[in-house]
Amino acid sequence: MNIISREPSFGFLLHSLELINHFGPVWDLLPAGSFEIVLVDVPAENAKEATTGWGAPVLSADEAISLGRQYRYLVSNHPKAGRYKPPLVRQLAQHNVRFMYAAGKSGWNLSSWNQAYDAILCFGPFHAQALSKVCDSTIIQMGYPRFDRYFNDTPDLTTLGARYGCDPAKQTIVWLPTWKTLSSVGHFDEEIGALAGRYNIIVKVHPLMPESEPERVEALARQPLTALITDHTDNLPLYQLADYMLFDYGGPPLAALYTDKKFVLLDVPGANEDELTGEESPDVALRRYFTHVEANSGRLPDVFNDEALWGEHRSIRAQLRGKYFAPYFGFSAQVAAHSLMHMDHIMANRKSN
Repeated sequence: MNIISREPSFGFLLHSLELINHFGPVWDLLPAGSFEIVLVDVPAENAKEATTGWGAPVLSADEAISLGRQYRYLVSNHPKAGRYKPPLVRQLAQHNVRFMYAAGKSGWNLSSWNQAYDAILCFGPFHAQALSKVCDSTIIQMGYPRFDRYFNDTPDLTTLGARYGCDPAKQTIVWLPTWKTLSSVGHFDEEIGALAGRYNIIVKVHPLMPESEPERVEALARQPLTALITDHTDNLPLYQLADYMLFDYGGPPLAALYTDKKFVLLDVPGANEDELTGEESPDVALRRYFTHVEANSGRLPDVFNDEALWGEHRSIRAQLRGKYFAPYFGFSAQVAAHSLMHMDHIMANRKSN
């Protein structure tokens, strides 16, 4: 691989190709040669191809350890211990920076492992306050960098719809379920498939579901869907294309709040008590304000046709957006990149307090 002999200022820990969609807008703004990409559980050939546009060196975690890498700042989503003792973030960095990529599942997202970080780039006020209760990291609110293009680009929706096989005469529903116990896949398959006569139905499953739960994906594929996406491609075009969106738990419903999309929440039995969520988790708390339905309720067609409901949702989205997100719509990546490039100053101030 193309590995440079002296480590640059930044390393980015990549444990899933999905993270490229989050890191990429920030990489675009960092100085050339200032960062390397460190892989964990990601095939080198796949990562090298997916990151070619940035020209950054790509190396495995084992290679980084053998080379004695000590990045001034290692950027990651979580410590990623696994077989590494001590955790990689301890071995490879002078300072650790967390870059949040999911706004839900607070039972996991706001756990004590955040104490491993010197600084955390989070979405907005809610997470800043919550994280301050579990760690003493410097908290920086950045908004949602991966969606900058949503606000800055004007998509050709006809061409975009054709990419996914959509009928331009129909409205489009996008369903973005999570995986494992909180997933609505298997609970709502037939009910959503039955909408295919009237709507384009695009489903993108969680990127880890095809390998970990192939039988659920295979069952879903038997429905008359317009498109079933099982890879790590960016969700952003789906938010651009959707007239309505369906979510269960995790980050995608918060992204719909951020992008001001019409959405319905799908309930999964036991989700409120799941160890990954908890009643204050944003993906659960949203159900206090927005329509949520149980499987086999038969409510979805009526919900989509309820214009009064969508008017109520619009005003609620506006109220809640400021709770969960800093107001950097269209320039969040700039906030994140400038924060990283000035991290020496941020760390110096942290030490002096």
